[in-house]
Amino acid sequence: MKILVKAAAATLIASQAFAGSYEVKCSTKSVPYQETVKGGQPEKVIGGALIGGVLGKVVTKDNAGAAAGAVIGGAVGHHNSKKTVTKYKNVETCRNVFIPERVNDEARLEEVLLDLNEGRTVSKETIMDVQYTIGVAHDGRWGPKSRGAAEEYLASLEPSLEPDAPLYSLVVNEVVVVSSADASTIDAIKEGLHNAGVESQIFVDLQ
Repeated sequence: MKILVKAAAATLIASQAFAGSYEVKCSTKSVPYQETVKGGQPEKVIGGALIGGVLGKVVTKDNAGAAAGAVIGGAVGHHNSKKTVTKYKNVETCRNVFIPERVNDEARLEEVLLDLNEGRTVSKETIMDVQYTIGVAHDGRWGPKSRGAAEEYLASLEPSLEPDAPLYSLVVNEVVVVSSADASTIDAIKEGLHNAGVESQIFVDLQ
């Protein structure tokens, strides 16, 4: 059982190997909110003052009482008046963001691209790294655009030649038409030229 656990842990660590890193990114934005405040509506204050004045005069039977009632009524009207206003506050939000980096190990990059195009499981972070490297949107999802870019990259890789592999050159009228390490390709081109009435020669390791 311990062996199985260790093997699973090793596989998990290997699948999470990536070049990029996580960084905390914070941003601040202004957020609106509603708040109820008292006062600020003159019509209610004036209405309260008028009512207070009438009641004050009725109770006291004089103008002084009316004036006192108006002041009290206005104060009560102002206190009871309310309105809803929109205010703003700054809210800061932070999140852990993965920052991809270029994969400089060409063998590793080729291996991951082949795995992805063949449907094998690769960590999201590694996908973002290779997407960033081959020049597509690094969203961590391996879709048609990523697959197409990977195929173009893999097609651009020229097979490495062995140190002692001969180089075949096809010459027409002392001009090198094409050179290749693939002898069958050179033979096919030579035959095609011959059928077209053009004679050519094949040289090996032409200096």
